[in-house]
Amino acid sequence: MRRLLVAAATALALSVPASVAVVGTSAPAWAASTVSCGKLTGTVTGTITIGKCTPKSKVNKSASASAAALTTGGTLTWSSSGGTTTVTMTVSSPGQGSCKKGSTEFDANGHVTGGTSTYTHVGDVTSTRACVNVAANKIALVKGSQALL
Repeated sequence: MRRLLVAAATALALSVPASVAVVGTSAPAWAASTVSCGKLTGTVTGTITIGKCTPKSKVNKSASASAAALTTGGTLTWSSSGGTTTVTMTVSSPGQGSCKKGSTEFDANGHVTGGTSTYTHVGDVTSTRACVNVAANKIALVKGSQALL
């Protein structure tokens, strides 16, 4: 059970931003998010994908990463450009929070630290609120929230 919770927290950590509040290490006061994404899907034990991002980009339609690599951050790869965004994250959980019964909310906050993509920028704030259902092996954004990069 503990390994599944760690995997869930990992998956959430990659799920980029939804609020501008930053826990732990914060970006400079002038930093903001340049990309906002309205969809996050994935599995606790596999891959997560973020999409429906603005501003719209013909070559950066969605980003994916291994959920297991994201507990404290990781690298997202953008499709179809192949560019990468590297983020560091701090994860906390209010318990069920704004999620449906059976799911736990995990809030991941941090900033962009590197990568090859020109779609995101070093110093951008990242924030994501995700619902993790370990029993169903599913991860999704908290309803009405956005993943920020």
